[in-house]
Amino acid sequence: MRKGSLRHRSETRSPRVRGGLFIFALFFASFVLLILSKLENDVVSAMRGQFSDLAAPVLEWASLPAVYAKRGWERTTAYLSLYDDIERLKQENERLKQWQWRGTRMERRLNHLRALLNAIDEQALDQATGRVIADARGPFVRSILLNVGRQQGVKTGYAVINGDGLVGRTVHVGESAARVILLNDLNSRIPVLIGPSAVRGVLAGDNTGQPRLEFLPESNGVFEGDEVYTSGDAGLLPRGIRIGFVEGDNNAGFRVRTLATLSELEFVSVLFFDAPLVMETDERSPRETAAGEAEQAVKISGQKRRHVEVSGRERPQKR
Repeated sequence: MRKGSLRHRSETRSPRVRGGLFIFALFFASFVLLILSKLENDVVSAMRGQFSDLAAPVLEWASLPAVYAKRGWERTTAYLSLYDDIERLKQENERLKQWQWRGTRMERRLNHLRALLNAIDEQALDQATGRVIADARGPFVRSILLNVGRQQGVKTGYAVINGDGLVGRTVHVGESAARVILLNDLNSRIPVLIGPSAVRGVLAGDNTGQPRLEFLPESNGVFEGDEVYTSGDAGLLPRGIRIGFVEGDNNAGFRVRTLATLSELEFVSVLFFDAPLVMETDERSPRETAAGEAEQAVKISGQKRRHVEVSGRERPQKR
């Protein structure tokens, strides 16, 4: 009887002892691995690399069920949301059809009015697109360097834009590179128009993130949120290039939040716009001009002589 009870106790204790030994072995192996990881030994590093190479495929295969489950859930949610997207696209398509019809009608009306007024279309501007290869930033300068120059037709004073709006203008042009002064540079001065009333002003840079507006009239009528665009005064820049929106109030002065992010420029375009000068030219040679002037003088003197003779004949004689 006692032998049976002792045997039963030994059988019940053996799993516990084995479990305790297994846990102790794991702790000991962890401690040894921790010590080995702190040692700068080539053998340990090589063993660690081999273990990582062996464990990588196992871990990759073990993570596949979770990856497939995640993809399945994402596809299921995407399929469930397709119905709402289709309905939204149908509504947007209907609205776009209405706007297309309105745009076509307005285009026809505009062409008719332009034909009645004999309006001349604006000349399309050519451009050269380049990449920003250098960005000069410091306490006193805000400029960039482009990989386009005289070989591509770029000249000094041309406007530089990107997809958002005006960036600056060229100040130095070489054979294959050009330097561009940005809108927020201290030396930048751009004549602009502000708001729907087209208030004139000057956009001046001060090496900050937002250039300020100067030379505004006293009753300027400028409000926060008004759009700012180039005025084209003196033919320096094309008229109507978007720059940004007004921020601030009249007491602290107005500043402009530019549409283009001047600190993150990568590709820009240079507009080929020359000042539209009108000059009167005389195509005759100097000898022909002198002969014409002499002939005109002879005609004038002959007219005066005939006038004197006629006046003398009409004068009454004295008795």
